[in-house]
Amino acid sequence: MSQQPAPSRYRPLQVSLHWLTFLLIAAEFVVGKNMSRISNDDVGKIAPLAIHMMIGVLILLAVIIRIAALRKFPPPEPISTGNAALDVLAKLTHGALYLFTLLMALSGIILSLQAGVGKALLGGGALPADFLDFTARALHGFIAPSLFALIVLHVVGALYHQLVLKDGLMERMKVGK
Repeated sequence: MSQQPAPSRYRPLQVSLHWLTFLLIAAEFVVGKNMSRISNDDVGKIAPLAIHMMIGVLILLAVIIRIAALRKFPPPEPISTGNAALDVLAKLTHGALYLFTLLMALSGIILSLQAGVGKALLGGGALPADFLDFTARALHGFIAPSLFALIVLHVVGALYHQLVLKDGLMERMKVGK
């Protein structure tokens, strides 16, 4: 059985999931940052916390589907920058984006379980005095800026391809034909 050549661009499902994940993560950062400014004893924290958790679950599902889609539909061949170190950095960044996104969602789930957030959301209990009392919160707090840095690195790399190398890399992740 012969192997099919790598496609020139990502499939519409992969492109849609990429941009959906981006939008969800952007929303999650905004909600999370604003929510962290609200005291845990303020009942006004419950609604943004519920939204934060729902977005987190959606991100987790989107990333799992993205990984499954990558396994089923091979991605286009990487486009070299002409610099071996930058090419390795790009590969490591892509892997780290998936890993840190999964870890962020999982640490959030573990934190909500450790802190009994479900009861508070359902009106059967209060939020803990401080989420920092939980190990998963320390992990969640470390991953968030690390994930943000990886996203910035990913965007800078894409812009480098688009504006400096002018190699058409971003066409592969474009919505539509």
